[in-house]
Amino acid sequence: MPIKPDQISSRLAKGIAPIYLVAGEEPLLIQETLDAIRAAARKAGYDEREILDVERGFEWQRVIDSCASMSLFASRRIVEVRMAAGPDDAGRKTLQQLAAHAPQDVLLLVVCGALDSRQRDAAWFKALESAGECVYAWPVKSAEFLPWLQKRLGAAGVSADADAVKLLAERTEGNLLAAAQDIAKLALLFPGQTVSVEALAHAVADSARYEAFDLNDRVLDGDAAGAVRSLGRLREEGVGVLEILGALMWSLRLLVKASMSYVQTRDAAAACDAAGIRRFQQAKYLKAIPRTRPGAALGWLQRAAQIDQMVKTGREAAAWEELLTLILAASGAALRKG
Repeated sequence: MPIKPDQISSRLAKGIAPIYLVAGEEPLLIQETLDAIRAAARKAGYDEREILDVERGFEWQRVIDSCASMSLFASRRIVEVRMAAGPDDAGRKTLQQLAAHAPQDVLLLVVCGALDSRQRDAAWFKALESAGECVYAWPVKSAEFLPWLQKRLGAAGVSADADAVKLLAERTEGNLLAAAQDIAKLALLFPGQTVSVEALAHAVADSARYEAFDLNDRVLDGDAAGAVRSLGRLREEGVGVLEILGALMWSLRLLVKASMSYVQTRDAAAACDAAGIRRFQQAKYLKAIPRTRPGAALGWLQRAAQIDQMVKTGREAAAWEELLTLILAASGAALRKG
């Protein structure tokens, strides 16, 4: 059974395992788990790190060679294998082989995104778990988010009243990365003080950059209601239509390219690669591509161009209405309604 990210520190205190698999659905928890493993490894003398990004056509023999090669500069090394999803057939065989014969003086760190139950029950996953440690970052459920925030605030040395914590939960809506950024800001602004709801509202008001990216994520996730809330907050904070539209069009252009490729291949991961979507960004697009029709997506870009013209000709109120319509369409609301 994989352990949770909050268990990794106690496991590392007992010693470094030869192999770690870190996967899951919460990027912040994955990153912090990796940071903890790397820091412990450095203390244990793993002074060199090699990163292998698994992309289409990746040669898994490279992992075997890297684990077997001797370093001229360090007696212990980290070999980090990173992929957006689970491994292909060659990768599964390679990882099982390495799990059966863990390399000497090498820490093998395998990093994945979300894995479904079939992948977590697969032989390669079980082999890595038996040979070392598997850490899976499950999504933080709604009921768990408030306690998570309180624990995070305490760890950062921030004292906040109950209403302030509730407001922070409402503002970040389960987005751990946004919450962590706001907590770090509070720690700097209110050292040794109890943060009131009024102080917190003022301190976290400047979150437009986060909200713009959050809006894109909601659209790609097909979360129309969440996207509308993000749009509303951006408007309340004085962010202009063109600022929001610029970030949104960047995502939509990539989605158009990927959806056109997907029609030909029916392979969402290959479509992401063909569209030039970077590996760490692909998880959101993998959800959006199968439900996106290329013709509809091209229509979204045309609507975006019309919105741009509305703003430039002084019709800003109408532009906001059209932007809302665009966001609903791109997030799939119109499709589900029909």
